[in-house]
Amino acid sequence: MRRSTQLLFLALLLTGVLATSAAAQVTPVAGGIAAGGDIGIFFPDEAFEKTVTFDGFGEYYVNPNLSFRFLLAYASPGFENFTEDHFRQLKLLFNGVYYFKYNNWLPYVTGGAGAYFLRELFDAAPDPDSETRGGINFGFGTEYAVGTGATVKGELRWDVVSHPTGFSDATGMSLTFGYKRYF
Repeated sequence: MRRSTQLLFLALLLTGVLATSAAAQVTPVAGGIAAGGDIGIFFPDEAFEKTVTFDGFGEYYVNPNLSFRFLLAYASPGFENFTEDHFRQLKLLFNGVYYFKYNNWLPYVTGGAGAYFLRELFDAAPDPDSETRGGINFGFGTEYAVGTGATVKGELRWDVVSHPTGFSDATGMSLTFGYKRYF
């Protein structure tokens, strides 16, 4: 818990440092692209401990208010009270993102589906095979313009992953902060 709190504080601090008062407005254009990365905290099912998550994404803008996002995310929460054992999660998500414009702010909502590549890693036993599950996700966030073609962002996303009987549940929530560049 302490490590997660420190990383969250660091992400908030970096977001505050990058957000300058002389920020220029960013207006996405139809046919434009953007790319970026996030770091944050993943809050998994109660059987697991909170952990750090890393995301990388690319977006294509259909129009200034609508984009399609490709996101690759990684998290590896430990089993509750067994931190040497982990439930590694690699997420490949495809989302639609709808933006609203308010001064230098770009609040948005997002939703989509994807593939979740999961593997239980045990310290003292053979690891079972990895598995691939389907799932949906939805969330919301905001971006703040920090210069020509750049924003800092924060996002809260819920991932609802299929959960076969007898297997660990990969459903969880992610709170991330990051940087995005428009091209």
